[in-house]
Amino acid sequence: MDKTILVSGSSGMIGKALCMKLEAEGFEVRKLKRSSVDLGTNEFFWNPKESEIDILAIEGADCVVHLAGEPIAQNWNQKSKKAISDSRILGTRLLVESMKLAESKAKFISSSGINFYGAKIGLHTDGEDAIINGADGFLSEVCHEWEAEAKSLVESGNSVICLRTGVVLNKKGGALARMLPAFQLALGGVIGSGKQWMSWIELDDLVKVILWSINSDYSGPLNAVAPSPVQNKDFVKALGRILKRPTVLPMPEFLVDVLFGAMGRETVLADIGVISCVLKDAGFEWNCSTVESALKKALDYAE
Repeated sequence: MDKTILVSGSSGMIGKALCMKLEAEGFEVRKLKRSSVDLGTNEFFWNPKESEIDILAIEGADCVVHLAGEPIAQNWNQKSKKAISDSRILGTRLLVESMKLAESKAKFISSSGINFYGAKIGLHTDGEDAIINGADGFLSEVCHEWEAEAKSLVESGNSVICLRTGVVLNKKGGALARMLPAFQLALGGVIGSGKQWMSWIELDDLVKVILWSINSDYSGPLNAVAPSPVQNKDFVKALGRILKRPTVLPMPEFLVDVLFGAMGRETVLADIGVISCVLKDAGFEWNCSTVESALKKALDYAE
């Protein structure tokens, strides 16, 4: 491989796994860093808040993979919501404008989320063509604005993929890492009604999807999810079976609302069951196509 890939968010859970895989596959990997101190080889400074970036990072890159963004799982208030939105939209805008300035024709792969479809879409098997009626909720609005910034690069002739990522399963981070302590103490259980659909993907499979995106000719939205969404009650049962712990302590919807407010309603209570027709039609092979196999693999990331 002789492609050069520029990655933002390289220090996050997904970014670290992606960069390790890219380097193992022989790609030249460049990383964007928010600190200009002690930059290593192929590390470049950027500051989306101040619209600052080392343009040398983009020059000669074959693909830009944009993963950076403020964590969603935090107390939502005016300040944190602005940080969540700005970290995605301003970062994407800076990359797009810089690529235009550098006259770069690199492929642009930008993170997004399945919340693009709204928090109450239910089970939809239409893939990336799922019908939506505009943005529905804070995260949906962020995803719509996020993707609009990325898609503006299409006008310059660039290939653009918006990765609508589901819940990423890995022991070391994300939703699963936050759930584990309670479940290991036999304090876990169904959340809300348990009927809400959950679209998920195991971390290594997500990295595989990004690699497919880099190498494919596809351009457009892409649901980065496994082929078998599950309801919360089935996810909880599977996790309990693997941990050999009972899952009899439910968290009712009103308690989620009290503890987490809007963030809880748009994350753990979200009802979003989607698949990827694009990946399915391309013959993509998931390593973990069932939630049980994904959880077993994710939990093997032992300390």
